[in-house]
Amino acid sequence: MKKIPIGLLKIKEKPQSLVNQEKGRYFSSSYKYYKEWMDRYSDTPEREIPVMERVGIYCMVFSMLEDRLETFWWNCSFVHKWNVIPSEDDETLKRPPKKKEWKKRQIPKRIRTTGWFANQLQKNGKITKELVTRFKRSDDDRREIIHRNMFNMKEVTKDHIQELMSMFREVDKLLKKYKKTHSDKLT
Repeated sequence: MKKIPIGLLKIKEKPQSLVNQEKGRYFSSSYKYYKEWMDRYSDTPEREIPVMERVGIYCMVFSMLEDRLETFWWNCSFVHKWNVIPSEDDETLKRPPKKKEWKKRQIPKRIRTTGWFANQLQKNGKITKELVTRFKRSDDDRREIIHRNMFNMKEVTKDHIQELMSMFREVDKLLKKYKKTHSDKLT
């Protein structure tokens, strides 16, 4: 059996290196899995749903939400020239980056947090304060559930998962509307 090296996942550069169709397939299959899971456990009491299944779905949906929020932020930062990437003289800023340029881009470390994306989107009037508050509450729960204390995993409920999916749908609608409105600058 071939041994797989641990600690090298960031070298794969995903999801950054995925083209939109590949990303779309991941989102579709993840959403389908979420729907099937919710249907299967719709009438099941929380205590009877395996904890690790709840945590797995929760992590998957949170990841989808984070990706959608980041994508919305990057689109806004490009269209409105929020000066996130190097300089105005850079030819790649006059159009969306090509696949090879996208892979090699330098992202300043201070902006690589989901809270930063949400705050900047709110500051620039792209999302509401209420959505940012909901996101921060969910992010606080995520830290407690996943990162700080494994004993909190049992606290993940269908309500947590549905709230994440609700925010995902909201940000997804905003992103689609934004892309449609600014299609001349994002294609």
